[in-house]
Amino acid sequence: MNFKTNIIPTWCPGCSNYLLSSGIQQTLTKLNVSTSDLVIAYDIGCAGNMADFINSFGAHTLHGRCIPFAIGAKVANPSLTVCAVGGDGGIYGEGLNHLIAAARMNIDITVFVANNHLYSLTTGQTSPTTAKGTKTKSTPLGAPGVPLDPVKLVKAVNPEVFAETVDSKDVGKLNELIESAMKFRGFSLLDTAQFCLAFGK
Repeated sequence: MNFKTNIIPTWCPGCSNYLLSSGIQQTLTKLNVSTSDLVIAYDIGCAGNMADFINSFGAHTLHGRCIPFAIGAKVANPSLTVCAVGGDGGIYGEGLNHLIAAARMNIDITVFVANNHLYSLTTGQTSPTTAKGTKTKSTPLGAPGVPLDPVKLVKAVNPEVFAETVDSKDVGKLNELIESAMKFRGFSLLDTAQFCLAFGK
């Protein structure tokens, strides 16, 4: 099964989103998922641009709203393979309440987060996972808040869900955990740690 579209990805050279997108597509092929049985909801942001590059049903949703769209698709047709893709800004910021609700429900969707610890599409503002003290465009004196630990948070909400983090540069482990997340029956979150080459200085 070929999940690639004819649109050439537009991420910065060296961006970890290439690895995440490729890993998702390879796993879908390995698991023999049909494009007709697949729905992917995409958030706004750099990772959300994956909507143009993966051949599937789905939607490029509002910022922070890819998870409720994914929940709706799964509830409407439980036989579908349903994923949500977004960044740390959309999923851990604007959409944090939806992440918590999905974990509490333990609904069978897979959420992939490209966590580069910034709002990078809007040129590098602090996000919920930015390390305390980090100087960004929106926090020139240093980020004042303690960074969110999404895996600990989700596991505290519901210890029965799948929640893992992985360094995107470890491609073997990344692909292994993408597969584990997609095979899990229930809610799964894979937090992929990235470094933004454009604004992560």
